[in-house]
Amino acid sequence: MYIESQKRHRTFLLVLVYFIVMMIGIAQGASTSVLSPKREYLYSFAFALVLTQVCIIDCKITGKPLLIFSYWLVFIFYIIAVPISIVRARGLRGLAYVVAHIVGMVLVQMISFIVTGLALGTI
Repeated sequence: MYIESQKRHRTFLLVLVYFIVMMIGIAQGASTSVLSPKREYLYSFAFALVLTQVCIIDCKITGKPLLIFSYWLVFIFYIIAVPISIVRARGLRGLAYVVAHIVGMVLVQMISFIVTGLALGTI
């Protein structure tokens, strides 16, 4: 893949991450109890898969690709491995990206939870 197409692919995957986070917030806001374990596993699996792909593509874009056998480790330990690999690939700018995206995902989830809860009367 060319760099520009990889950047577009990474942008699409980041939008998909935010969509997954929004769907989690909507599901939490719509339910009067906790989410079912099956739904939580589904959201966690999708979130981990997409974040792993973002990490792999971002490392390729920066010219510091991950080893192929480490993809599964990134997938399994995505909470720790994705931020570490982004910071390793981009330095302090990567740390700023990670913090900005974490704040953005928390805000998206909170806003979608509140809006859905207020609209459906579950809050």
